[in-house]
Order: sequence, then C-alpha cells, then structure tokens
Amino acid sequence: MTSISQQVIELANNFASHGGTVDERAGAAILRGPFATSEEQEQWLALRSRDLTPFQSLQIYDPALGGDLDSDEPFTAGRSVVLTIRKPNFEQIAVFIFSAGAQSYLRESTPLRKVLSAAMEARAAFRALGLEVGPWDPDQILTPPDFPVHVRPRAFVRDYVPEREVPEDLSPWMLFSKPAIESIEYRAWREVAARRLLAGLVSSAAREDDVTWLQVAGPPKAQFRADDPNRPAGYDQLSSCAAWVFTSGQDIEARHLIFASELARAYRPTAPLPEVFAHALESAKATYEAHVQSSSRETLKALSELRKSVIDEAQKVTQRTQDLTSGLWRDVAVSAAPFVLKILGDATKAPNPKVTAGFYFAAAIFILISFTLQTQINESYLNNQRAARARWFETLYNYISSDERERIADGPIRAAEQSYETTKRRIALIYSVLTLILLGFGVWELTQLRQANAVPAPPAASNPPAVRGASVPASSRPSTTPAAAGEKQK
Repeated sequence: MTSISQQVIELANNFASHGGTVDERAGAAILRGPFATSEEQEQWLALRSRDLTPFQSLQIYDPALGGDLDSDEPFTAGRSVVLTIRKPNFEQIAVFIFSAGAQSYLRESTPLRKVLSAAMEARAAFRALGLEVGPWDPDQILTPPDFPVHVRPRAFVRDYVPEREVPEDLSPWMLFSKPAIESIEYRAWREVAARRLLAGLVSSAAREDDVTWLQVAGPPKAQFRADDPNRPAGYDQLSSCAAWVFTSGQDIEARHLIFASELARAYRPTAPLPEVFAHALESAKATYEAHVQSSSRETLKALSELRKSVIDEAQKVTQRTQDLTSGLWRDVAVSAAPFVLKILGDATKAPNPKVTAGFYFAAAIFILISFTLQTQINESYLNNQRAARARWFETLYNYISSDERERIADGPIRAAEQSYETTKRRIALIYSVLTLILLGFGVWELTQLRQANAVPAPPAASNPPAVRGASVPASSRPSTTPAAAGEKQK
C-alpha cells in the first residue's frame, strides 16, 4: 500500500513530467505548470486536506485568481498553477524529491552532513569523510549523522578571496566509499569537491580581474584557475593527495609544504591534470621520506633527551613524596611535645591546665599549617612542571605517535604523580588523627579545670580557737564537780 508521502512524490514526478517546471530547494519544492487531467487536479486537491507527514504542508495557488485553488473549482485545461510542497526540516539532513534539486544543492552550497534524494537509486549512494549521500524513503525515521573527522586546511593556505575560497572543513569533499553507479548527484558533488580539495592543497588563493587563482610556490611558481572545467577528471588523484597530506600522520604542515612544492614542479600547462597530481603525490612521498630520514638523527637525540627528562621528572616527583613523609615525622615529634612536658613536669606541683591545653592547641595548629604549606608548595611545583613539560614536548610530539608518547613520557610521570597523590591522602589521614587527638586532650584539660572550679569549699569549724584576753562566757566554761575539787585539793 502506497503511503501518503509516497503519493506526494509520485504526483510531483508526474506533474513535472508533462511540462511543469521545478524549483526545489532544501526547505521546499515549487512546481509550476498545468494539470494534465481533471483526475490529477482532484488528487492534488484531495491531498491538501490530509496529513502529509513528514511533509509539512501543500499549497495549490492559482495566479489568475490571485489565491488558492478551491476544492470545487472545475478543471480547466491549460490553467497554470503553482504547487508549493513544504518539506520536513531535519537536523544536519537535507531531503529532496527530484535529482535536479539535490544536484543543484550539492553544486551551489556547502551541504549538510547528509543529503538524501527520493529519485536516487540505492546503488548510487556514496559517502565522504564528512558527508553521506543516498536515497530518501520518506516513511523511514531519520537520525542526524555523526562524523567525528574534521579536516582544517585554512591553517596552511593563505586565502585572499573575499568570500573565502579555501573551505573551513575538507571532510565533506574527501571520498570514503565510491558509488556502484554514477548519478547526477555524484557528478555535481565531484565538480565542487575537486575545486575544494585543490584549494586546500595549494599555497594561496587570490582573485585577479574576477578570476580566482589557486597558486603553489615552488620554485617554480604555478597557478590554477579555480573554475577550470577539466579539474573533475583529476578528482581521484586529488582525493589521494588530500588523504596523504591531512590524514596519514601528525606532521601535516611539513607534508602540505612538501606537496605544494612538488605540485609546482610537476605542473605543465599542456599536461593532463590527473597526470600532474599523480606525479606531484609520488614526488612528495619520496621527498617526505628523505626528510624523515635526514631528521632521524635529530629525532633520536631528542628522544634521548626526552627519556632523560622523563626520568628526572619522575625522580623529582618521588623526592616530593619522600619530603612529605619526612615532614610527617617532624610534626609527629612536635605533636608529642605537650605529652612529654606533662609527664616530665614537676611531680610536687600539679601543672597548670590552661598552660597544658595551650600546648595541645598550639601543636595542633602547627601541624595543620605545616601540612597545608607542604601540599601547597608541592602542588604549585607540580603544576609548573606540567606546563614546562607541555611546552618542551610540543616539537617532539610531531615525530612520535600518541601511543609512543603515552608509553615513553606521559605514563611514567603520571604513575609518579599518582603515587604522590596516594601518599598525600594517607599522610593527610594521619595528620587529621593527630590533630583530633591534640584538640581532644586540650578540650579535656579545660574540662577538668572547669570541673575543679565548680567543687564547693569545705564548711568552717564549730569551736573557733580561743584568743588571749578574751572573756569566756560562763555557759561555755567547764563545770567543776565536788570530786574534781577534792582531787585538786589533794
């Protein structure tokens, strides 16, 4: 069963086949011309009132009436109408009903990441590093493509053209998989791709007398017309050249400079462009290999210096770890001082609790400040070393891969820094325990002092001592019995 969206596409193709003009862009398709039969008019009018998903809307405009065509309008042969089909808007996807629309879009603008055409065969699909072109089925759900590869040539080419001849990204023009059969979409894309690739491989682009020239500096100096109609014939060779310059390694600047020089040497006005590009690439590869061999001795020397530098950096980080551990024992001795003073104090005289608590608090503050200063100094030193190391390694990293860089330099130094961080966390735990112990004993001393001050004083004696010259009340004098008196007389 044909879906509504498929009916829209079929009717649009039928309308264009009997003399209607088509103006299709990324957002809409505009068809102008007459209906062939009354049945065709009825089918279009019936579609206008239905859900056309994924199409957004359909307008049938009659220029003679100055408005939309009514549903009950009778058929008139030769009456020209304007059909406007609003197409769906997708993120990074452009869809087209007609191949001519996709062809014009690929030729005249920088395309989105995916371009789909309903008139395109599946065998004609092709893909570049940053672009996918294929058939469009309006009944399928589309998802935005993800192309992580970006090729930036503007850092290597001087562009003096006001509207920028050198593209910002070459990935949409570097072929990844060729189509099984050529289509008009592929031919239109290849015309633009050949110009874009050459613009990214030359030394400079400039405009003189409304003609854009792509120049390469030799010696000798050569220049190409940007609008040369013969350039698409050399697209395959240009694609190989761009792949070698931009995607075969990290030393892009050297390969770009060497290829531009070799292209200037290989250029002959009467030579076919495919032959010129092929010879330039072959010579550039040989020159670059000689360049690598000539610089191998300097590279080995730099690698030796790198190895020595890595060992020194790892030893410095290890020394920082040892210094942090040595400082721990010094601070442990300081934290033990209040306990020694309390034990070895004068045994005949109880120590002052306030003084003892002050020693505890002072020791806690001292070891906290000591640990904080040590870690801050070490962290500042490590950050400065990382920045200096990154600047020093920039040149060397052009000659070694990311895996070699990780294995030779980054890995050992990172392991030493991780060991330092592990030791710092463990020592921080010990410092925290010592601080809590000192603070706890200080608070305990102050608590004992507060409790001692809160104990009440003992009560006064009931018979105060006698004072010489003071009279004693009779009631307080001891009684004298007759027996006691007799004993006194005897």
